[in-house]
Amino acid sequence: MQPLEFSLTNYRTGLSEGLYTPPDSMSPFFAIDPKAYSNLGDTESRRGDLKWGLEEIRKRTGPDYFKNFYPLQAQTLDYSARAFPPYRFILTEVMTEDWLATVDWGKFQRDHVLHQPLCGYVALELLKQTIPNGKTILDECVDKILQWKGTSYIRDFLLDCGMKKDDPILDSESPIARTVWTLFFKEAAYLAAVFHDIGYPWQYAFQFKKNLDGMNAQGVNPNRNAKDIVGQFGQRLMFHALNGYQKQDRACPSTWPEKLLRLTDSALSSSHGFMGAIGFLTMNDSVRRYPAPQSPLHLLLVEWVATAIMMHDMAKIYWGNRKERENPENPFLRLSFDVDPLSAFITLVDEIEDFERPTVSFSPANNGENGVSITYGMACHATELNFKNKSKSLEICYCMTTPEDKAMKLKSLHEHAEHDILAPGMATWI
Repeated sequence: MQPLEFSLTNYRTGLSEGLYTPPDSMSPFFAIDPKAYSNLGDTESRRGDLKWGLEEIRKRTGPDYFKNFYPLQAQTLDYSARAFPPYRFILTEVMTEDWLATVDWGKFQRDHVLHQPLCGYVALELLKQTIPNGKTILDECVDKILQWKGTSYIRDFLLDCGMKKDDPILDSESPIARTVWTLFFKEAAYLAAVFHDIGYPWQYAFQFKKNLDGMNAQGVNPNRNAKDIVGQFGQRLMFHALNGYQKQDRACPSTWPEKLLRLTDSALSSSHGFMGAIGFLTMNDSVRRYPAPQSPLHLLLVEWVATAIMMHDMAKIYWGNRKERENPENPFLRLSFDVDPLSAFITLVDEIEDFERPTVSFSPANNGENGVSITYGMACHATELNFKNKSKSLEICYCMTTPEDKAMKLKSLHEHAEHDILAPGMATWI
């Protein structure tokens, strides 16, 4: 098979040909309460309005970076108006955090404002690719859902939300079921890809509070309420995944609730995925009209997207404090394509989209005075994907711009391999 190249140039070419239009066959996912939406805007926009935030990014980065950033984020905003309406209220803070991360000297390619919409493009392109067994990736994902083996918890969720057992979309042999789940998965994958990294500002806030634990300053060091979060979200689908995709039954060990609290407490500051899932659900809950008639399938879409947002970044929690790579502390958190094809797919998309992420160079100001000149370059200009037919494996090639960028990327990949960050997210079919 020919290598598949992902790049901003290819994305723009596809757009000009009418490709990569965000799927909207199922949105909106629930009825919006106009008053609640207005109230959320009043509380979430204190830092400044969106126009102000965009202008600040333009002044800090210059026209070359901004001409790439603005069209992509404008498209994301248009999409979020239907699929994730509260996003506009946190975008200013997301942009602020991203710019700070981009110019930080301790990180490499940590931009997410460009990264997230480009992940949407990667997801749409990847879903239509044919894998060695002759099926498209999208067909393979739908197959896993309709087998109702590892994914039986999805079926149980729909039944709990009021779907009837004889509903045709639960019938593995029904053509209607395949059509509906194909539309469903494509939309869920795009939504999760675009917003999978929204948890970074919230993670930073909780991490900052954790860093104050050693200071005797109780007044400015509020407790992180893992117990409250478990109480508030413990029945949601994301916590079902945190339980190893099993419900807490009557035979649940008496020690398990305490372990779940410890996992939650650790995830609050160690996983931007966990914080992103909590934020995604909270903001959607804040504007959803309730009580009101709810479609079980639409509810599932929001809940499963939140789960994928969480699971794409649970590697640190998976390994815990264990140093032995064959002996994770929490093996029940390992991703499996057979059990959770959406989370496995989004984790793969996240690894592929490594292009057009800015790295910042600092040099003395040209005028000779005290100061610094900042330039934005792209360390990786494209990513190539190659499906190996004989070995049934997947090769990801990062096309780095300079030898220095290549060396930095190799160091980053080595650190990931050392801690096995990539492995928990790799799907069983690659």
